[in-house]
Amino acid sequence: MRSEDVLREFFVSFQIALGKLLERNWKSVDLEELKVVAAVDAAYRDDLMSVAAVRWSVEENRPIDQSSFICEAPYPYIPGLLFLREAPPMLRALKKLKDDWQLLLVDGHGLLHPRKTGLAVILGFILEKPTLGIAKSLLVGFEAEGKEFGEVRINDRALGYWFKFPGSRKFYASPGYLIDVKQIPKLIERLGNKYPDALTHADKLSKNLLRRAH
Repeated sequence: MRSEDVLREFFVSFQIALGKLLERNWKSVDLEELKVVAAVDAAYRDDLMSVAAVRWSVEENRPIDQSSFICEAPYPYIPGLLFLREAPPMLRALKKLKDDWQLLLVDGHGLLHPRKTGLAVILGFILEKPTLGIAKSLLVGFEAEGKEFGEVRINDRALGYWFKFPGSRKFYASPGYLIDVKQIPKLIERLGNKYPDALTHADKLSKNLLRRAH
């Protein structure tokens, strides 16, 4: 058996065990105290990846600080195991920011993951901070009907939401860590009822960094 297969089997088992451990670890974020969020995203060009993290003022809707760098992707892309590829550099970028933010936005899934342990779950668990996974496509789950948003259910249980506001791309949000799934619509409302600007800024920053790289 190849060592890659052994490692993959171990990491899948790790995800399943972590998902069971964290499944009930849901809390509510104090919306009145939500002043600063952090957001993190990554971009790729061949074997290079750029990672950008930003501290974002919710009330002023602008970046306060940011951190970015380019590195070689530390692990191959394996569906369902994206955290092995993106979590290490994302964690490094986030740790360069001042740790005064109340919520982390991650370009990736939280509980809306085949093993309920997407990238946002891993990062939130390591940082011990409320974390929300924001993704542009759905891996698992059934979308309930709604006008601008609706539940995404897995085994008849709501584990996230889809959102589609006028002038904003469709996206999916699910708890990563220390987030109550029922609070997600209020969190998105607090962030402007659209794809979060903080993540858009991190996305542009990571892509621009790659464009400038030789």
